Amino acid sequence: FDDNWSLSCCFTYFGLTGPSRCKRGWQKFGSRCFRFEETLRSWTEAESLGGHLASVHSWKESRFLETLTVGSPLTWIGGNDGGRWSWTDGSGFNYQQWAEGMPNTSIGGESCIQMNFGGTVIH
Repeated sequence: FDDNWSLSCCFTYFGLTGPSRCKRGWQKFGSRCFRFEETLRSWTEAESLGGHLASVHSWKESRFLETLTVGSPLTWIGGNDGGRWSWTDGSGFNYQQWAEGMPNTSIGGESCIQMNFGGTVIH
């Protein structure tokens, strides 16, 4: 079982916001609210749901996302490499859990993050 991050090329799935109470359909973790969206969506469509693609800042938060996405081992989150890794919500890129050999910049075109709870590496 390998729960490290792997990379691919486009965004779908997660959203998050930061109110004190979460809207219906969202789940709270720490001071943020998360929603897992199973419908494949573009990055713009995902953001139109009321938040941003998820940023991950701790091992505990990663485990929370794993429980939220149960049954969907490959999940897009808001990491982006525009020359330097950052989160699309503007928060600091202060936690990393890369799969072995990732990120693989020699291939090119790998500029997004996909959480991989299923144990396979996707390029």
